[in-house]
Amino acid sequence: MGWKMNIPGIYPLPGPDTITAIKRLRTLAIVMVLTSTFALVPLAQARAPDWNYSSPDSVIGGIAISSKGDLIAAAAEKLLFFTRTGTLLGKEPFGNTLVMTPDGKYSASEYFSTLYFYKNPLPAGPADQPKATKAGEYEFLQKIRSLSISNDGNTLVAQTLEKDVVIFNTRTAIAKINDEEVDSLVKISADGTRIIGISQTALHSYSKNGEITRTSDLTTFSLPHTMLLSSGGTSTVFNDGQAVRCVNTNDGKERWTGRVAGYVTTIAMTPSASTIIAGTETGNIAAFNANGNLSWSYAANPENRQASGITCSAVSDNGEMIAAGTADGRILFLNARGELTDSTPGKEYIRHIAVSADGSTIVAASDHALSTFFSGSSSRPQPVTTPHLSQTSAAVQSALTPGRTQVPVSSPSSGGISSTGLTEIPATYSIIHTATQSPSSLIPLAVSLLLALVALVRKR
Repeated sequence: MGWKMNIPGIYPLPGPDTITAIKRLRTLAIVMVLTSTFALVPLAQARAPDWNYSSPDSVIGGIAISSKGDLIAAAAEKLLFFTRTGTLLGKEPFGNTLVMTPDGKYSASEYFSTLYFYKNPLPAGPADQPKATKAGEYEFLQKIRSLSISNDGNTLVAQTLEKDVVIFNTRTAIAKINDEEVDSLVKISADGTRIIGISQTALHSYSKNGEITRTSDLTTFSLPHTMLLSSGGTSTVFNDGQAVRCVNTNDGKERWTGRVAGYVTTIAMTPSASTIIAGTETGNIAAFNANGNLSWSYAANPENRQASGITCSAVSDNGEMIAAGTADGRILFLNARGELTDSTPGKEYIRHIAVSADGSTIVAASDHALSTFFSGSSSRPQPVTTPHLSQTSAAVQSALTPGRTQVPVSSPSSGGISSTGLTEIPATYSIIHTATQSPSSLIPLAVSLLLALVALVRKR
């Protein structure tokens, strides 16, 4: 007959079964805590393209997409036409760079010193339709360095390596040439009414005969390499070192200057110039509104890794879909608030990116591969943090101090950016998003820990 002594204040020692039960409960508690912790960590969204196209034997020099996303074109020595779902409609000679009208009816490409103009295939046309019809061809004396086309396809503006400006009427097949070699960049507005050229010292307006009709003095700190026009051509937006500048093309007077953290490498803009997206070599993406105020800034490279800058960007007409490519191969998808909704990792430098006007289709290209995404097939949005000011954020914030120069807007314009008197001072509470660290490397560790703890429980 066994017995146990109970002494006030002293508890009996637990038996072996009780000890085992306590250990199991403790292990189970640890498992539950770890499971809850990892459940709170968002899974990395490695979004896969809806379809890919590989071009191993040729370099993709340009891409274009129709407004509805139903026709996609790429220049990879040949001109390639795809339906939205990836059906190859045809290959046409030749193309190194490419432009296309928003309705998808016409496209133009250059191949060394030759300009080609095509009537595009219909994505939903009959099976026996002509794949593409070459509607014009023009031989230059020099290699072409850039192309620009009006929305109706009636006017093409090309610039050669020697900076000659060629204005080509696609209906009459007549080309007008200006060989004064004055501008670094030349563009035609979407409505075809204005042709604007820019250099480091001046802004020029051209007639469709190739003549310079107006010259405005302009001073830049660096040579512009990216220039965009509002749909009516009354405003031009271009890069200037670590700044984005907007100038009234009527008189050459500055509307606003917005500064960013890093050298500006790419600019994208809605047709009305109500949203301007700038990417930098340090991996930052910034959005400005029509008055030049910073709406938000997204740090895609908070670790300041080398060769991780923004290389290209695009935005839908309503500003709701923003896409950007990076030097280390990532494709980033952001919404109008600057929040990362998806991303795709990669290794190859992203050279080109395009978003359809309606935001339904996104196309990105490296040197030898084309990737297409449908906006409706994205994975769930990634949570985005808004932390305290980092070094990158502080750099942006320092550029937004009240000491920033304010430029009066002189004359009202009929289109593009509206005059509002003095440019407003950007709000100091502009949102600054930071790329969340991808937890993909933590997932295998979490799984391993859980398996080890489960095995331990069973063993005990």
